[in-house]
Amino acid sequence: MIDVEIINQLLQNEWVMKVFWIVITLIAAKVAIKIFSPLIRKFDQKVDRVEWTDQTHKLIERLIRYGIWLAAFIVILQILGLEGAVTTALAGMGIAGIAIGFAAKDTLSNFISGIFLYSDRMFNIGDTVEIDGKVGKVVDIRMRNTVIQTFDNKIITIPNAKTADSMVINYSRTPTRRIDIPVGIAYEADLEKAEKIILDIIKKDPDFLEDPKPNVVVTGFGDFSVNLEARAWIKNEGFLDKKVRLMKQIKIAFDKNDIEIPYPKRVMINPKSAGKRKR
Repeated sequence: MIDVEIINQLLQNEWVMKVFWIVITLIAAKVAIKIFSPLIRKFDQKVDRVEWTDQTHKLIERLIRYGIWLAAFIVILQILGLEGAVTTALAGMGIAGIAIGFAAKDTLSNFISGIFLYSDRMFNIGDTVEIDGKVGKVVDIRMRNTVIQTFDNKIITIPNAKTADSMVINYSRTPTRRIDIPVGIAYEADLEKAEKIILDIIKKDPDFLEDPKPNVVVTGFGDFSVNLEARAWIKNEGFLDKKVRLMKQIKIAFDKNDIEIPYPKRVMINPKSAGKRKR
């Protein structure tokens, strides 16, 4: 049997009641986060005029989460009777804010840059990008940093301030992309034949687009080779695999047709024999 008198004594205890309401506040905050966070995506799906990206959803969900926890924190301070401490803290934020600003300037810079990244939509989650020389797929855009996954499965975290100041290349923004493959052939090789071989390979491959038309151009004359460049357009998906496949096919076709891909050669001269003259 539950002792009613003990329960009444606990209910009359001030600190027991404070702990009780603090627990209720924390539970209510967690429930509110679970209820309100999914509403953003549902709102986006129902309203045709609203077209938010995945990172915009995440930003709003995080702001809601931070706002709810902040409200819960203020309620807990009120439960504990620390309203005066809040007022004092707010009054001192002018001086303390300057000190904190200097101490956390990098964090604030990354936070502000993150807001600009969200608003500018330089890239979306899932896009293949190059940031500060690092190439990979964007897996998350946080308030302080951007996370990309490289093709060899490395996770790189780049501060948003660094991203904002770097040259960013988005390889996924357009549906098509051009493959450029440099090819060198020997000066003695048949130039027109080499061009025809490359174009035939491209035209027979269904992954390459007919429009814009593929072409092969001469880009220069090297020490050992005539430098060509094969240019062909493809759909963005599977870009790297298609590029590697085309390079392999060009090498095999050149070998079959005796088109030499030159490489540097050295001639070794014996000093003793070099000084001898024929009589």
